[in-house]
Amino acid sequence: MDMIKTARSEQRKKSMEATGKTVEKALETALKELGAKVEDVDIEILESGQKGVLGIFGSREAKIRVALKKGSTGAGVEEVADSVTKLIMDCLDINYRIFSDTLDDTTYINIETAGVDGLLIGRKGDTLTSLQHLVGRIVSRKLGGSQRLTLDVGGYLKNRQEILRQKAIKAAERAKKSKREVGLEPMKASERRIVHMALSEIEGISTYTVGNGEMRKVFVSPEHGGERKNRFSKPKERS
Repeated sequence: MDMIKTARSEQRKKSMEATGKTVEKALETALKELGAKVEDVDIEILESGQKGVLGIFGSREAKIRVALKKGSTGAGVEEVADSVTKLIMDCLDINYRIFSDTLDDTTYINIETAGVDGLLIGRKGDTLTSLQHLVGRIVSRKLGGSQRLTLDVGGYLKNRQEILRQKAIKAAERAKKSKREVGLEPMKASERRIVHMALSEIEGISTYTVGNGEMRKVFVSPEHGGERKNRFSKPKERS
């Protein structure tokens, strides 16, 4: 709870006013406070400043208003996610290393520990899912808006995703060969999305979900003139 409160109190500013002997000095102060680069902000000069007589009498400081541009977060998601993840790991008092990377608009954080990966992953990845949710919420609060972030432990998610893709492809091959639907084991939404995406480009195959709650089954179906059996006539799910 204290960690969440700290994150809230440190939520990143979106705009501020700054003063300095010159506009440049005021801007330097504002950029440092916002953790941003000059190309990330909009600048409004409120007072250009005045040197005064002999540079002393009647001088007036420059004053500006600086605001982050829409879509700009100042400090990068990767930097903030690293910091939040390290804070959580330090609280757990375990030996760890963190590797991070950003591909397209998604930040990937991988944690490696000294023999306790399973503790952070949990049964069927449940603990890892909770950790990702916690880190994601804190990062989003610090930066504002929704951030695309994947938290992994020992490459578990990458391996799991590859296993799911292979299972999906094999199920599609069986469905085509037998001309019958093939059901996969119940999965959480993030895993169902991997299956849907893996088979989305395979001609003659469609996927859909059946069930209620978090864990639902994905069915892989051979298409018969674009029609499905009525009892499974449900829209495709991509979540």
